[in-house]
Amino acid sequence: MYTEEKNQGIYIDKQIRVPTFTMTYEHFHEYCEIFYLKTGSCIYTVNNVLYHLSAGDLFIVSAGDSHSTSYEGLVPCERIIVCCQLDVIPADFWQKHQDIMDKLCRSGKVIIDKKGRAYLEDLLKHMLEENNIPDEYSYEFLMLQMLSFLLLVQRNGIFVYEQLKHTSDISSDIDTSLRFIAENYTLPLTLEEVAENISLSPTYLSRKFKKVTGVTFKEYLNYIRIKQSCQMLLTTDDSVTKIAVDCGFNSSNYFKDCFRGILGVSPRTFRKQSKTHNFEYTTEIPVQQKEIEFPIDPA
Repeated sequence: MYTEEKNQGIYIDKQIRVPTFTMTYEHFHEYCEIFYLKTGSCIYTVNNVLYHLSAGDLFIVSAGDSHSTSYEGLVPCERIIVCCQLDVIPADFWQKHQDIMDKLCRSGKVIIDKKGRAYLEDLLKHMLEENNIPDEYSYEFLMLQMLSFLLLVQRNGIFVYEQLKHTSDISSDIDTSLRFIAENYTLPLTLEEVAENISLSPTYLSRKFKKVTGVTFKEYLNYIRIKQSCQMLLTTDDSVTKIAVDCGFNSSNYFKDCFRGILGVSPRTFRKQSKTHNFEYTTEIPVQQKEIEFPIDPA
């Protein structure tokens, strides 16, 4: 069995905690830890910043970051952690996926969509089997599964905090609104609907949202939609119009304008050039450097 003390750079661990369990000390590792909460809810503390995790959430803890966990609620909390020394991953994988390496170097919460969550839990099940009853082939299987795990998180995950300003306090209402957006970006969301969901006035939420994220509600919502559309452009043969609708845009022309505003190219060009492997792109919105001027939503 691979454990924290005995492993070859990758190991998996599953524990079921009672809601009253609290890790009374913060600790850190020299490896990356990816925490998946299958059931229950908990508070994850990283570098003195508190994050609330619900069932289905995933949290990346970068190597060297101090962290601890406390559990809450009324049901047992099942958590699975995947620990990996990044230098055991083949160099050619990092050369192809520098974006994944960048994500693993910053601690933060990730929301996995429903389809990806089912696949992720099945993958974790097989990883646990290889970890707990290893044979001569288990490490190779774990390595392949680890690569699949990283790709899955990148493809199906919404990295909720990647666009937030660095802050020592993320209030529960903004945390809830970000999660609501991540889970419902395919719907025709409005600021008023999100504000009602968390029992705040739209005006107050708008001000607070801009203060915490550095962008407006509409800019952040479009950012999430455009980011997810990139994955669909790369992994499906769906038309640009279908992808626009599936990502929550009610107009393909508005989608194209937003896409070009963030990435500098049209969705069609992005897809074509990405497939030829000669086009470097980013979906990052430079929150603190500039304001993004999106076109007027026809809605």
